[in-house]
Parts: sequence; structure tokens; C-alpha cells
Amino acid sequence: MYQISTKTSANIPPLWLMDFDGTLKPFNAPVSYADISALKELKELGATRVVATGRSVQGFARDWAPALDIDYLISSSGLATSRFGPEGPGEILRSYAFTAAEANLAINIAVDLKFGFFLSLPPPQTHIFYYSPPILDPPPCFQARVSQYGLADSLWDGSREGPFGLVLIMTFPEDAPLAESYYRSFAPELSFVKSSSPYGDPAMWLEIYPPGVGKGPAAAALAESLGLGPADAVALGNDYNDESLLKWAQYPFLVESAPQSMLDLFERRLPPPPQGPLARALAHFRAEMGPEKDGA
Repeated sequence: MYQISTKTSANIPPLWLMDFDGTLKPFNAPVSYADISALKELKELGATRVVATGRSVQGFARDWAPALDIDYLISSSGLATSRFGPEGPGEILRSYAFTAAEANLAINIAVDLKFGFFLSLPPPQTHIFYYSPPILDPPPCFQARVSQYGLADSLWDGSREGPFGLVLIMTFPEDAPLAESYYRSFAPELSFVKSSSPYGDPAMWLEIYPPGVGKGPAAAALAESLGLGPADAVALGNDYNDESLLKWAQYPFLVESAPQSMLDLFERRLPPPPQGPLARALAHFRAEMGPEKDGA
């Protein structure tokens, strides 16, 4: 029997945190009806529903509709935490930005790597960014992002002043360890998150953040503000940038299409979207915590 420190009306965990792309949302398709229904059911049960995504607030809102009913949004892999209601984004409760010294360090390493990079403003303007073209051949997602956001006039020339919130580097998989080792060696105080490309190509993304940024730390801070903790939390994810979130929550679930190194870390598995992974997780708890198992 699960031990829940704060119960909903159905004796399920009261805090549900879900990655978006590849977990709730399939590539180039909407969130499934089954998962929309599960979000509604969780609301009726009194649970708090949180999307924890690598997207900016604006990037998430681009694919959001009122039927996707949630209470909070952890955006940019933990760079900001916001309220989120029926009208969309609300008050920012917590956010980070580089200091000038941290930004210079992150940018200088990115320049030395020659892979090119994107440089974002801090919340609430994380959707505004500049880019430095790579000297080496970039993966397809680099130009796709430039085209998608219309960045032709947003070249980084080193003259723009901060503050900044994020440095993003895109590499081919075989080059990702080099970029990661550079930041581990020369900027260990900065946070960095590795993720697969959301554009459907095999590229790896390395996102460099101010110290303390991550989905796990953001979830912990939000939970504390709600009087909850990891023992109260279910987390759903599918990629490297979900690792800290899944390790923090008492009940982690990983989508079966996750990278093998992630599958090696977590036992609870869910089908990929659009096969209703959230609905499947909720059904799992209903089966485990029915009246015959919780003593009701």
C-alpha cells in the first residue's frame, strides 16, 4: 500500500507533475482526449496539476487550449514557475536570471565550442532570443528554430546587454559529450540540462542555466509552497531533462520511448502519447488504491 501524507478525495497523491513534449503531447499532434479527461478528473479529485516543460511560457501557450486544464506551469526546464489558469499564463512565482559574470562565462564557452548557440532573455521574456550561427555544420533543428521564430534580424554580435536567462547549444549526438564536458570543467557552478531535439531530428540540446535551475528543484520549491513534498508527488517524463524531476518525486513514471539510459533508471513505464500516458498513470493509482487497499 502506498503511503500518502496528504490525500485527495480518492486517496491518490495530491501533486501531479507532467512533462509536455513526448509525454503529454506527441510530435506534431495534440494532447489526447484520454489525457485531457484525466486532467479534468484530477481536478475533480482535488489534485494539483503541473506541466513541467522545457518550453518557454509563450512556447507552451502556443499549443495550449482551455481544455488543457492545469494549475501551474514550470517552464524552460525550471527557469520559471507560474500560475496557469483557464485564461492561460498567470503570475510568475519564481524565476532566475544569469548574473553578468555567469552570462559572460556561459557565452564565452559557447563561442569556444563553435557549435553556435541561442541566447534567451530571462522570464517573462524567455521567448525573445538571439542566435550565433555555428562555424561547424549544425543539426537540422538549428536552422528550423531560426526559421520558426523569424530570427533573421536577431544575430548575436556581443554588443547586447543582459540580463539573460539561458544559453542553448544544439549538437549532433556524437558531439554532445564534448559540449557537456566543457561546461562541467569550466563552469561547474552553472546548471545544465540535456534533452533530445523536439523537432524530430536526432540532435542533442544542451541548455545552460543559472545555478539551481532544474525541473526537480522547481518542483520541490512549488511543492513546499503548497505544504507538500516528494512523498505527495507523481511525476511523468520521457527525456533527459526530466531526470531531476523523476528522481525527486516519490512516484516517477517514464514513457517507454525514453532514451535507454533513462529507462535504466526508472521502473514504472507508460505508453507514449497519444496513448494516454497520464490516463494510464491515474488508472494505475486507482487500481492500487481502491477501497479494498486503502481500508475504506
